[in-house]
Amino acid sequence: MFAHTRSIYKQLLPGLILGIIALVGLALLGNAKHVVSLFGTFQWLNFGLAIALSFLNQALRFLKRAINFHTSGVRNVSFIESMVLFMICLPLSVTPSRVGESFKGIWLFKRSGIPVERAVSVFMVEQIADGLSVFVLMVIGTFAYPSLWPLFLSLFLAFLGLLVYFKIPQPEGGPSLLSNKVPILKQIIPHLRECIDANPALFTIGNMAVSFLLGILSWAAEGAALFMILRGLGFAPSLPLIATAILVFAFATTVSLASRLPGGLGVMEVAMAMLLTLLLDFQPDKAVAATILFRLATFWVTFIFGLGLWSVAGKPLGIKSQEGRIIEG
Repeated sequence: MFAHTRSIYKQLLPGLILGIIALVGLALLGNAKHVVSLFGTFQWLNFGLAIALSFLNQALRFLKRAINFHTSGVRNVSFIESMVLFMICLPLSVTPSRVGESFKGIWLFKRSGIPVERAVSVFMVEQIADGLSVFVLMVIGTFAYPSLWPLFLSLFLAFLGLLVYFKIPQPEGGPSLLSNKVPILKQIIPHLRECIDANPALFTIGNMAVSFLLGILSWAAEGAALFMILRGLGFAPSLPLIATAILVFAFATTVSLASRLPGGLGVMEVAMAMLLTLLLDFQPDKAVAATILFRLATFWVTFIFGLGLWSVAGKPLGIKSQEGRIIEG
C-alpha cells in the first residue's frame, strides 16, 4: 500500500465526462425531440422546489457529519469551517469512493489534526448509515406495490446481517470466511474493520442509530424532490405517486451504490428511467425527462455550487488542488 499526490481536477474529469454521456445518451434513448418538448411544458416552480429539497438533504447530512465529528473528537474546527468544508467536498461525489475519502481525510487532517485513518472512518460510517436508510425507504415505497415487499425486505435483512458480521471480532491476521466465499468483499471487509478499529465510538449502537434516522430524513427529502419533478411533468399528486417516487429513488440509489461507480453516474440514470417507465404506464419520454431533471436538480446543481464555493473558500481553509492522499494497494 502506498500513497501519492494527484491534482483533484484530474480526478473530477472522468466523472464529469461520464455524467454528460449519461444524460445525453438517456435523452437520445428516450427520443430527444419528445424529451425537449416535455421540458417546454414543465412547471419550473417544481424544479426550484426540488432544488430546495436537495439542499435540505445536504443540510441534514451536514448535521449527521457534525455529530460524527464531535463523536470523533474533532474540537478545533468551527461550525462555519465545518459547514464550508462539507460543501466543498460535494464535487468529490464524481470521484471513486476511495479517492474521495482520501481527499476528505487529508483536508480534515489539515484543519483539525485528526489522523487521516480516523477521519476516513467518519465518511465510512456515513456510507453505512446511508445504505441502511435507503433500504428502509425502499421498503416504505413498496406500500404502493405489495408484490415487491419480499424482495426488498430480503435485501434489507441481508444488509443488517453484514453489519452484524462486521461487528464480530475476527482472529488477528486470520482470513475472513465470508470474504473467501465472496471474493468481491476481500477489499471491502478489511477496509471496514480498519475504520472500526480506528474510530470505535462511531460504530456504537447509539451513534449508528442517530446517523440512521438522520439518513432516513435526508434521503426522504431527495425522494420528495423526485415527487416534485413528477408533479411538474403533469402527474396528479397522490399517495401512490409519493410511494412511487420514494421507491424509484431508493431503488436507483441502491443500484448506484452497489455499482461503486463515481456518484452512480450512468447506473442511477438508467435504473431510474427504466423503473419509472415500468411504473408510470410505459411512458419512456416522461421517464427520461423526469430522470434528467431530477439529476440536474439534486446532483449537478449541488456539484456546481460546491465547486464554486471551493474556488472562493478553498484557499482560506488551506485546501489546495494539488494534494490528496490516494490509497492504493
